[in-house]
Amino acid sequence: MKSKLERIPFLETDRLFGYSLTLNDYHCFETGKEPEWLEFKNPYRHLVEGPSPLSHRIPKVKVNPEYAQIGIVLAVEKLTRFIIGSAGFHNLPDASGMIEIGFGIVPEKQNQGFGKELLLGMWRKISQRQDVRILRYTVSPLNAPSLHIIKKLNFELKGEQIDSEDGVELIYEKTLENFLSEGPLSAT
Repeated sequence: MKSKLERIPFLETDRLFGYSLTLNDYHCFETGKEPEWLEFKNPYRHLVEGPSPLSHRIPKVKVNPEYAQIGIVLAVEKLTRFIIGSAGFHNLPDASGMIEIGFGIVPEKQNQGFGKELLLGMWRKISQRQDVRILRYTVSPLNAPSLHIIKKLNFELKGEQIDSEDGVELIYEKTLENFLSEGPLSAT
């Protein structure tokens, strides 16, 4: 089903628009259908094939529709209007103000700086919320590209955890105050 209203990007970076999935998009995915979008295309079949956080996000959106705006944000390359990945926050901020992000870029667009650009765009956008105080990123110790990004952004290693699906994950955090005090970080 095509949307009759033009979507407004949740965020914009130099090379990307970020579009939040709508409640209708989540419903389409839940019923096994890919939404039809007017503003962009999905030639890489992101969220349809390969790894996808949808099974974790759909139940949370059902409980709290407000969460949809930050649950999954599609990364749309401005030049092509193709979906090249997505990012999203695992939950709304907790009582301490911590919010954890996850992201993925399609293999065809990796190693071009899009991951870092998407992360920075998402963190800048979420930093506008009054209830966010700590940015968190968890990553497998075997995921060299993601480790490179998070270390380059000077996040502090806080420990590790065992994820039921992904196994050992390293926990990196940065206070919002430190993130904002660094000024504009290069996206690429």
